Amino acid sequence: MYYQIRIARQVRATKADQNKRSVYLRVFSSWQSGKDFIISAKITLEHNKWCDKKKQAKGTSLESQRVNIQLIKLEESIFKLFDEYLKSAETPNLSKFKGYVEFKLFNKGNGVEPQAIKVNELFDRYVRLHSSELGAIRKKRYQFVGSRVNDFNTLKFGKHDVELEILTREWRLEFKQFLMGQFNYKTSTLNGYLKVLHAVVKDAYESDYLKTYPFKNCGFDRHEEQIRYLTKDELTRIENFKTGDERLMRATKIFLFACYTGLSYGDLKTLSRIDLERDINGGFSIVKHRNKTEVRSLIPLNKKAMDIINEYHLHPLISGTNFLLPVIHLNDYNQLLKMVGIHCKINKNLTSHVARHTFATTSWISNGGTLESLQRILGHKKIQTTEKYGKITNQKVKDEASLVFNNQMKKGAIHPDKYLFNDLKNDE
Repeated sequence: MYYQIRIARQVRATKADQNKRSVYLRVFSSWQSGKDFIISAKITLEHNKWCDKKKQAKGTSLESQRVNIQLIKLEESIFKLFDEYLKSAETPNLSKFKGYVEFKLFNKGNGVEPQAIKVNELFDRYVRLHSSELGAIRKKRYQFVGSRVNDFNTLKFGKHDVELEILTREWRLEFKQFLMGQFNYKTSTLNGYLKVLHAVVKDAYESDYLKTYPFKNCGFDRHEEQIRYLTKDELTRIENFKTGDERLMRATKIFLFACYTGLSYGDLKTLSRIDLERDINGGFSIVKHRNKTEVRSLIPLNKKAMDIINEYHLHPLISGTNFLLPVIHLNDYNQLLKMVGIHCKINKNLTSHVARHTFATTSWISNGGTLESLQRILGHKKIQTTEKYGKITNQKVKDEASLVFNNQMKKGAIHPDKYLFNDLKNDE
């Protein structure tokens, strides 16, 4: 659950002088409907100096400016204290938060003692605190890893609610072996889950729940990432594919649309009219926050992509909706793409990821597109994620060069000579 507070300003007549007003801040909570508390801002001013409509002191006098600045700083302090309070309270309590604020701001009361949390609470806490930074898919990823941690601790200790002190290098190694043995994950998948674990535990360390970071210098297994994509010839074969089977043809066109735009399956499925923006030159672009990362992507549409949108805009599956494409369910989609690959004599397993990679390599970089623009189109948070496509293209150049040179040697255009470089030396 996502917790937040809202602050409203109000004034009351002072008991000693009815012509003066005391300013208060009323704090509302999102998790307790109808519940709030009031804190004095320790500010008093003449009743005619307060603007009830704007909820601030009137005028531009030094006194009015001082009051308004003081109120803004006080509100900022309360919001900051709420973030701090959440780190020590897994389930926030409004009355306890009030005590925490009064203790921190006015040295009133005893404050709030931090509550110890356990390993099984770390992942839900992380998702709650970083909810605005995580997309829906990444939230599920963190929760999934949390459930695997609970399974491992239950197997090892007989319970999942164990103390944070069990988090050591040895525990991490055993957890890694547990994932490998129980689920047989690929190296890339395993590294991804361990990175999630590191992020959660490091956040707990930075919040002072752990005295030391237990996974310092713990590395990840190296692996060669195999990125599958279509060559220009293979893409052309799919573009020329025709069939009377409507669903098979629709799967083909949706796959091609992904090859022209780099959109993932999840983003294709939610693509709507509101994501289209007209360019100055009369063309269209997709401006959309990626479902996975919530990063805003900008994708100019070429004529082939627009033709597919126009072809399906009256399709009965999306009629009366804002959706742009009648996307097929993922399981059926992947099965249909296998059939497309067989018909087109492509010896690769066609998937939505292959389409995304094809756009990045064959459609973009191979035609002179830059990595910086590709990062914006694909919606990557880090340029390092995008750079892998540049490495693929560089390797492709080297492989093709080797093939060309070998052919030249076979035809006699190049005569290898082991003494060729003997004369290349520095004269002294």
